[in-house]
Amino acid sequence: MIIVTGANGPFGRLVAERLLDLVPPGEVAVSVRAPDAAGALRERGVAVRHGDFGRPGTLPGAFRDAATVLVNGTYYGAAPEVRGPQLQGAVAAAVAAGARRVVVTSWPDIGRSTLASTADFAGTERAVRALPVAWTIVRAGHGLPAALARDVLAARRDGVLTAPAGRARLAVARTADLAEATARVLAGGDGHDGRTYELTGPDAIGWDELAELAGPGIAYRPEAEDEFRARWVAAGWPPPVAEQLLALYACIRTGWAGTPTRDLETLLGRRPAGARAAVAEAAGG
Repeated sequence: MIIVTGANGPFGRLVAERLLDLVPPGEVAVSVRAPDAAGALRERGVAVRHGDFGRPGTLPGAFRDAATVLVNGTYYGAAPEVRGPQLQGAVAAAVAAGARRVVVTSWPDIGRSTLASTADFAGTERAVRALPVAWTIVRAGHGLPAALARDVLAARRDGVLTAPAGRARLAVARTADLAEATARVLAGGDGHDGRTYELTGPDAIGWDELAELAGPGIAYRPEAEDEFRARWVAAGWPPPVAEQLLALYACIRTGWAGTPTRDLETLLGRRPAGARAAVAEAAGG
């Protein structure tokens, strides 16, 4: 049995759907906080179980009969000081339930990330590598195209793309490609044991190209952090949100997640969508 956690979220749901293209539904179960919201997967023959990383007592039942468990650890809203122990607890629960393989999603290019909001992932990866069972780490930044699309949409509204991104570039990938690759790891058996996959698109995109995506005549104008902060706060955004975005741009300017790898292409067996296509999809075309 392959257990997919977080299957009510956008990424986990896509992983579960792609997994059903590879294995019979009777071999798949999902662990979700709200089982009633997973009706579409249940209708396809998937076992739906209640599992909540924040309620460890739910996990033994959620992971029952597991051969492989995907601990889908990114983008579920917990602060790093909460998420880290929760993820490591879920990994331990999977092993205790008898899983022979544990696959964990992690943050891209974690060794170079300067974001305080992702500080827990390095510790989670260390815990995974010390497991007494087979493991695989999948670094998949499935929210990054949407983050860049936010700048594209703002530029369409304002007629200019302004951001404190300097001349940085990001090697983002289409979310559907990331989900398919993760599903292939889950279905692929021991060929992925002990591997850490850095999933990126085949190329990187910069803010001049984002401006081109925004529309004809729109140009990119780099701005200083103080200018960005003042503009966002004046527009009514809470200062902590502005600071979170500034931290992301500062991380991007260091070159973080800017180098394409071949891991995604290898797992898919085909060339994945490029960065421009990934952002365009996230921006609605």
